[in-house]
Amino acid sequence: MKATHWLKNNYILTIILFIAAILRIYHADFQSIWLDEVLTMNNANPKLTLKGLYDSVLFWEFMPHLYFYLVRFAFELFGYSTLVARLFSAIIGVFGVYGLYILGKEIYNKNVGLIASLFLCVNYFHIAYSQEIRPYGLLFFFSVISYYRLIILIKNPTVKNAIFHGIFTGLIINAHFFGFITIFSEYLILLFFIVNSGVESRNKFFKISFISGIISLVVMLPAYKAILQVSEIKSFWLTTPTPEVYTSMFKGFFGNSEIVLFAVNLLAIYYIISLFRVKELQRVKIIKGSSLLFGFIVLAVWLGISLIVPLVKSFLDVSMITDRYFISIVAPIILVLAIGTEIIQNNMIKAFVIIYFVLFSITDLFIVKKYYTTPAKTQLRELTNAIRDKNINNSKIVVFWGWIFPYFFQNEPQTKIEHKSFEEYISGMRSGAVKLDPFWYADANARPFMLSDEDQAYLNQNFYLKEKIELRDAWTNYYVPKVEPKLNISEDLDLRFFSPMTFNDKGNMMFFENVNTKSKFLSLELGNYDLIIKGNSLPATKLNGENAHFKVKINGIEIGQFNLSENPNNTINTIPFTHLKDEKIRIQIIYDNDAVINGVDRNAVIYAIKFQKK
Repeated sequence: MKATHWLKNNYILTIILFIAAILRIYHADFQSIWLDEVLTMNNANPKLTLKGLYDSVLFWEFMPHLYFYLVRFAFELFGYSTLVARLFSAIIGVFGVYGLYILGKEIYNKNVGLIASLFLCVNYFHIAYSQEIRPYGLLFFFSVISYYRLIILIKNPTVKNAIFHGIFTGLIINAHFFGFITIFSEYLILLFFIVNSGVESRNKFFKISFISGIISLVVMLPAYKAILQVSEIKSFWLTTPTPEVYTSMFKGFFGNSEIVLFAVNLLAIYYIISLFRVKELQRVKIIKGSSLLFGFIVLAVWLGISLIVPLVKSFLDVSMITDRYFISIVAPIILVLAIGTEIIQNNMIKAFVIIYFVLFSITDLFIVKKYYTTPAKTQLRELTNAIRDKNINNSKIVVFWGWIFPYFFQNEPQTKIEHKSFEEYISGMRSGAVKLDPFWYADANARPFMLSDEDQAYLNQNFYLKEKIELRDAWTNYYVPKVEPKLNISEDLDLRFFSPMTFNDKGNMMFFENVNTKSKFLSLELGNYDLIIKGNSLPATKLNGENAHFKVKINGIEIGQFNLSENPNNTINTIPFTHLKDEKIRIQIIYDNDAVINGVDRNAVIYAIKFQKK
């Protein structure tokens, strides 16, 4: 009955939250994950211990751990996938919409809460970060709820309200270090109301606020190592901001849509004009009773501190300005718009403004940007899928982002990924430190294809460009040497040359069913050879008196058969053959007696393959 009663009284809010959920869940996994999201997936991988997660986040992220633990918990419940992580962020985004509703309701009235939640519901910036596997949606949610509890605390300074405010204020820092600025603005607001309180209530208000501060510090404790780490940063990837940095950021909050920004500017101007009409109020009690003035004090300090502190720090010390760090101030901006809409006295004009804002926000999202059907992020997933499909010879993949690409090949241990810039790899080939083997070079994240004339001439002289794939903010080229080098028979053959094949985490060939696998074509000097294959039959006992059986062919002609031993001390199998034709060779290995006997499966493992010239 209570739920029915609540829905009856809040049906508009329910509709808004339902739409918000759809806009954040729909095609949640359409966009590829980009670099930072790969870090989240790596750090929250259920294969890591909880301590491993903690250490990994400290090493890679310079962030508090809460979001990563929450995502890890979601993985434990629903499986390790980007879809699960994206849906988790989407749910947090919906909570953020609800949080803005209760903040707007508390700071002004219920209508402002509804209008603010509706504007946020269709906000491009908030939707985008509600579909990202990063803690920015959590930062927004905790900031909004903390401010909600701040308003309640100011209106009714009790120990209970101080505790609630302290908890959510501390949680801001556990979401992201940038939350310190939000917290600073909150306690400045508290200080303003303490100083301007009556003498009798001032001491009580101060003590209550002190309790809030202590609680928030206690809640922050789990993040203290991350906070210390951030405080020691002397240089960062962000550059000194340009003079128009906040103008660009403000436009970005509304998707750079001119028609939406037109409404935003009009509402903000109307809000400011309305403030000019407010008479001077000196008593705090009267200020609290004036929703317009009270809201202005809160929102102005929130916005002002959130903009001034990072700007000063970025010019005097380490730059810290990038739009996603400022996601929390989307809340006061939208509250300004919501209040500006609410104080329009003509209901028809008010309805027109709301419809205009929502309609053009949706139009920008679906028709102009085609957000749900057009790639907007670095297409790492699509790039690595294309390499996987075309890399039939299992050639090496050389990448600048050596800590990112392995995520996409984590279930394929046979894939060799080398961490080098294109220039470094070419230099290695020139010096002879790197063999002239076929290779993929892949790059992404604002690193387009760019080589010196000298490096390009070297590639043109020594390689054929066989594949060229260009996607959004990601690309790869596949190079094959013009003169294929002879095999170095003093070394084991690279088992990754064989396909189709399953490999274990040590790179050994695993045979779980009958398989016909072939190597790529190899250049081998003419002569007489032994083909040495090291392996074992599994399990360590014969099944029906027989072990795993193999046939071996070269260029389609059988050169021998053998049964692997089940004894791990007896792994060597030697097959002699003669190579007299001046042509490349292809080894074919056929496992042909897979069986399950009394519930036990006959399998096999090959550790190494080598040529030995006689």
